[in-house]
Amino acid sequence: MDSRSVYSTIGKVAPLYDLFSNVIGYKKSVDYFVSQLPFSKDSSFKVLDAGCGTGPYSLALLKQYKNVQITAFDFDKTLVDRLKTRVLNNNFEKRIKVFTGDVQDNLLELGEEKFDLIIVSGVFEYLPMEKVLVNLSRFLESGGYFLHSPVRDNFLGKLVCKLYICKTRSREQNIEIFERNGFVLQKVLRMPLYTPVPFKEAHLFKKN
Repeated sequence: MDSRSVYSTIGKVAPLYDLFSNVIGYKKSVDYFVSQLPFSKDSSFKVLDAGCGTGPYSLALLKQYKNVQITAFDFDKTLVDRLKTRVLNNNFEKRIKVFTGDVQDNLLELGEEKFDLIIVSGVFEYLPMEKVLVNLSRFLESGGYFLHSPVRDNFLGKLVCKLYICKTRSREQNIEIFERNGFVLQKVLRMPLYTPVPFKEAHLFKKN
């Protein structure tokens, strides 16, 4: 079974996947990373959630920032449908657009739209990172932010990637690829010690 097949399997059990994510503390990590973004709670800004899955980042943003506008997409239709259901259940449909799309494609659905923030989590571990980064960066405003939340290159991270047939990169490798493509690292976000998700962190970059 290849990595895409594994990812599609997650889509078939999306509600259980969301429940498991909550149990292991993944939702807490997402809430924490989102709370550290350089935006005030009342500010208006546009976000592209690329490879959104069931939408943990989109939902966290919608709950924490009342004026945010989000566009989210994923290549797996089942995951996208799950996010659409969660959006409707929370009455967020006026502040988010969701569609099925692939981060490696031209993404014609976005047209010439530009965003203040792009978020990617659990995507670059499956794909040619630099190629996808360049593709997505077309949609980021000059001076905009890019939040990348990689699987950490530690024992647990490697175990997770073995399970999901993906590949970890070191923190230095992740940062170097961004810097080579015109980004400046703003900060590395780590989970507080008392939280149970030691395989995730987040890197916040700013586009020159």
